[in-house]
Amino acid sequence: MNKLIINRNCCGFFSDFLTTLAGIMYNNDNNEKFYVEWYNNKYTNINNENIYNLFFKQPYELEDIKNVFTNLTPYGYYFPDAVNTIHSDLDVFKNLKNASDTLFKLGITNTPIFNNLNKNYFNGFKTLGVQKRGTDHHDHGEILSDSFVLNCINNEMKNNSYDKVFLITDDENSLKFFQKELGNMLLHTDSTRTSGKIGVHNLNFSDKNKIAKDVITDSVLLSLTDFKLITRSNVSTFSLIYNLNENFKYIDNHIKYT
Repeated sequence: MNKLIINRNCCGFFSDFLTTLAGIMYNNDNNEKFYVEWYNNKYTNINNENIYNLFFKQPYELEDIKNVFTNLTPYGYYFPDAVNTIHSDLDVFKNLKNASDTLFKLGITNTPIFNNLNKNYFNGFKTLGVQKRGTDHHDHGEILSDSFVLNCINNEMKNNSYDKVFLITDDENSLKFFQKELGNMLLHTDSTRTSGKIGVHNLNFSDKNKIAKDVITDSVLLSLTDFKLITRSNVSTFSLIYNLNENFKYIDNHIKYT
């Protein structure tokens, strides 16, 4: 059995998880059993806690460790062009198929936090999912303005009708903007948000677990919408992996991850 160690205390939740998933896929493709240890004190109030076990399922029971495998590359061999290079949405879809298959074949998300999510959250409404990334996204490229995203929503609605718009955003000011513009048509969760240029995961909130639970909830619900307008980010990448279909469109082509 290999021990897969992820230790990246500066990174966002799904940046870390995609790093983990790349390591899982490497071991799985080489027919190796593995045990994941993921340490990031931004998502737990307990020192040196293996947070993988808080949110995801170990595919194998722990056995004697033969090798230690440390994966530090967010996309590794498995995600070379998923978000960093301009490709068609279909190319991204094909790139993520192996990841999606692995996620479910190994039962990685067969945990209470995923299973207890309300999969009927949209209650039969035809829903347009929208991701508006803010805060620390300035590190990766120009942040899309609220008005630009609203224009993308309006253009989509000219061609297709929707009952609701489901927004995920880490930016308090963006939420207020869309509440004003979309009124009762807007759906959103009570996820942790902030303003300015500091990411939610880099602020010292008292309940660190909630940050992870919030982004999991938002990403899964986004994956269940009828069509998605998304930015090239780790959150949207996981959303596509979790419910892989071609019902999405990137609204940014300039974001770069380093």
